[in-house]
Amino acid sequence: MGLLDKCVDALEGTLEYLAKHFIHKDMTSYCELATAVGLTDADIEKSPDLKDPYTLVNSDYSLLTVFDLQGTYQMLSEAEFSEMLESLRIRMTGYMREKGHSLTFSFERDPERATDELMRLAEPLLNTARRIGLKSEDIILDRVKRNAPHCAWEQNLLVVYTHLTSLSKEEQDRELGELAKSASKHKLPRLTYGQNPAFALAALKYRHDTMIDRLMDDFISCGVEGKKGIMMKPLSAHEAIKRIRIMLNREGTSQKFRPQIVGDRFMLRGSTDAKDYSELVPPRLCYQVCSNDVEPVGNYVKTDSLWHGSLAMELGPQDVVHFSKLFDAVGKKDPWRIRFDISPGGLSMMRARKLMVGFVGVLPDNRAIRDSFKDLEAISKDQAVMSMKVMASCWSNTKTDLETRLSRLEKAIQSWGTCQVQKTHGDPMAALASSIPGFTTKNTANRLLPPLKEAMKMLPLQRPATPWPDNGSWITRTPDGKIYPIGLGSSIQDTWIELVSGIPGSGKSVAANCMHNATLHRPGATQLPLLTIADVGPSSSGLIQMIQDSLPDHRKSEAAYIRLQNNRDFASNPFDPQLGARQPTRREREYCVDFLNLLCASVASDGQGGAKARTPSDCAAVNEMLMTLVYDDKAGRGANLYEPDVVPAVDKVLAESGISAEHDEKWWSAATWYEVTDMLFAAGYVREATYAHRQAAPVLPDFTAMLNNEGVRQTFGDIKMASGGESLLKYMGRCFTLASTTYAVFSGRTRFEVDSTTRVISVDLNDVIGSKTPEGSIRTSCMYMFARHLGAKNYFLREEDIRLVSPPLYLDYHLKRAEDVASQQKTIAYDEWHNTEGMDTPVETLKKDGREGRKWGIRIMVISQYLRDFPQALLNAATSVYVLRGGNVDDENVLRETFKVSHETIQQLHLQCIGPGRNGANMLALFKTNQGTITQILTNTTGPLELWAMSTTQQDMALRKELYNRIGPMAARQVLAKRFPLGSAKTHIEALEYASTSNAKVSVVKKLAEDLVTEYYAEQSHRGEHA
Repeated sequence: MGLLDKCVDALEGTLEYLAKHFIHKDMTSYCELATAVGLTDADIEKSPDLKDPYTLVNSDYSLLTVFDLQGTYQMLSEAEFSEMLESLRIRMTGYMREKGHSLTFSFERDPERATDELMRLAEPLLNTARRIGLKSEDIILDRVKRNAPHCAWEQNLLVVYTHLTSLSKEEQDRELGELAKSASKHKLPRLTYGQNPAFALAALKYRHDTMIDRLMDDFISCGVEGKKGIMMKPLSAHEAIKRIRIMLNREGTSQKFRPQIVGDRFMLRGSTDAKDYSELVPPRLCYQVCSNDVEPVGNYVKTDSLWHGSLAMELGPQDVVHFSKLFDAVGKKDPWRIRFDISPGGLSMMRARKLMVGFVGVLPDNRAIRDSFKDLEAISKDQAVMSMKVMASCWSNTKTDLETRLSRLEKAIQSWGTCQVQKTHGDPMAALASSIPGFTTKNTANRLLPPLKEAMKMLPLQRPATPWPDNGSWITRTPDGKIYPIGLGSSIQDTWIELVSGIPGSGKSVAANCMHNATLHRPGATQLPLLTIADVGPSSSGLIQMIQDSLPDHRKSEAAYIRLQNNRDFASNPFDPQLGARQPTRREREYCVDFLNLLCASVASDGQGGAKARTPSDCAAVNEMLMTLVYDDKAGRGANLYEPDVVPAVDKVLAESGISAEHDEKWWSAATWYEVTDMLFAAGYVREATYAHRQAAPVLPDFTAMLNNEGVRQTFGDIKMASGGESLLKYMGRCFTLASTTYAVFSGRTRFEVDSTTRVISVDLNDVIGSKTPEGSIRTSCMYMFARHLGAKNYFLREEDIRLVSPPLYLDYHLKRAEDVASQQKTIAYDEWHNTEGMDTPVETLKKDGREGRKWGIRIMVISQYLRDFPQALLNAATSVYVLRGGNVDDENVLRETFKVSHETIQQLHLQCIGPGRNGANMLALFKTNQGTITQILTNTTGPLELWAMSTTQQDMALRKELYNRIGPMAARQVLAKRFPLGSAKTHIEALEYASTSNAKVSVVKKLAEDLVTEYYAEQSHRGEHA
């Protein structure tokens, strides 16, 4: 039986070999992937955050790492890009002359996968919507649907190989010998179809790691003038294998597919061969990648439901031009992929042919070839001459459509510097394998011998880079269709200060609302975010309405829109400390000082013939002292005494709970509001304790009175105002008194409170801001500061600060609040910032909030009409900038001088950012990250459902409300979007109003709503009949 078994094994092996290498029906025979190299101690020491292996092993022991090659950080002109390529060429020349390493560049674009990719990005947002109970899935899906026709899925990969030839012959023999000894020593069994856990060579791994580190540094650092060059990052082994498999089997591979490599948990398989232990380890990677039926049909390859065709470059371009020219030439609706294999030593690979040409060089035709070799030899003295092979492919559902697409791709490549390509292949499966990066090192295309400089021009390096390819919550795109997610409040940014500029009509409000909507659906969130918007006008009211309409009735208070009025009904004392505390926290104290400084501002000359509101420099020191004195006084001898009938709710609880009876009349005559607060809180009456605490806190007139304190007068009494003989203290007293009589909203005790359940709040300042004068800017700045206090005061609670000011009785209560707040990202947005006219104090508050934003978990978003509206300090601190309209010289100067953007960026801003169109609004986006500064032109394309959900037009709001009440928010948005796909019915309603007669019984809006509801139910009934 033993002899028979051996004969059967030998026969099976022979048949398998013949099938793989001669009949060519098994795609695994072309795939060289074997296994992955597990993480070593050195890997973890170098990168402690590594969780996944990043190096794969081929069947010939060569190692490879796959990089996601995002593209350039900045927009560059052709001249600027050429300069960057020259910088990269100089860096690469040293190791691209040496044997042992090779590179594969691959670019793939597939419009038919746009929806799949958009849905992959939208899935975390949809999960968030469901998790937090927000019925907004339709809006997210509508954005996907609206963007998909204008997008394409893109993949740009770089595969770095390290081959055995990088080792000397002696090193190869030694490493392979040690590998064999190790296998023998540990009695490693036969693993014909499984991954060998001891397959990688240690010496080769060291050389490979050195190579990829150097290459990555060269690509990232090749920018000119100290800027970053090309963004790239290594893919994990699991991600790389998945991507390779999708290229061969896109029909049958999920985005959630996860291959099994050595070290992964997997289910053991049954064995049919007692001598083979492959079932104890994961299958070899080639079997996991090649899992579908692949059949050659003529010059094409048929997979499960796709036809694939390939094009091999026979002759390189006569005039080498950049890859962007090829990108522009290929049809935007056609899926395609192109692969470039580049190896050092191009001339040495052609040595035999060069020798043959030398023998017959006397012939005229061959003399030209011999001269070409001489030219290359001369070039090789200064730069490396490469061996390059280029293979392209495309695919379709039908053979006929494939032939059409392949012809278009062939024409595009031929026009790319005048190339010649071949679409007839002796082995179409080998040709297809040659187009898939990382699948095989073999390439059936003709060998080209370009100098490194010429080869680099042809590579796909100039695509717009995004640092958030996998996890951005705001999904935008580039004008040429690359999907571009943006991470708001991203961990790769040191702080989160976002500036948005755009004149009216530029799409600024829509963009801001889209950003807010993305914030609501932040991946991983378990409840609505903490978001405060200080607005001028109702532009954010639609967002609030959308949130309320998408929440169940008992949760509608979680979003609130407040149209602020300057009266005592909206009064909220900015000097209220935390419940029970006698002193403000550190950040509250800083805010109060800033607020008092702002109240001391006056109009003075700006030194340029104009006027500007400024605060005298000595006021800050006085206000610091006042803060200490006033709070100490209210916590001690000057504490406010309890008075009955001031807060009836407190009196009622004191009487009904029996607290009043605990002390006699004499005690109560000297009792303070702080003492009452403590008693109520201790008894569990938190709400009533809050009411009492407000009576204990200082108010603005207390600061006016404290200016007469002897210590204050001794320290600051001699200081005079620069404008005249008035003393500083008298001036400040006048300012505080004027503010107390002018601003009812913050000069007295708190009467207005935001519901404790409210998480998203919009404060509309339209009715309380000042005029567009220096004097008016003071009032406006005060209101912006007040809005921050109203909505975001508790965003700054931290355990260490609370412990410093909270009495023991309240500590657990506040620590729980601080813990809840600290675990969430918070956003403060200021719209129409130009109304502050560049006042210093609100900018200082913004800077403080922004500087410590990461520590507090706070994003700051500031929106204005022009970049020049933002003070230089704010521009310097910004980490994200969005410019929605070009054509402004001042903005251009800010971009050049502050953000150092390229000339090409300015040109594209003027050319492309011209306001909203039918397919969205372009904007210049700039991101400062720990990976470098990224600058791109992006397009914000909003779907009709999102536009309808957030519309603030009066007619639209009325119509939307009618439909919401009748058929519910989601159905109403669908009806409106279908009937009015541009996101507004204003023009239609106005036309109906103009045509309405005197006999009309109901309003135009109600009649239109009735018609839409009737159509909706008729359509639902029709669907039911045909279900």
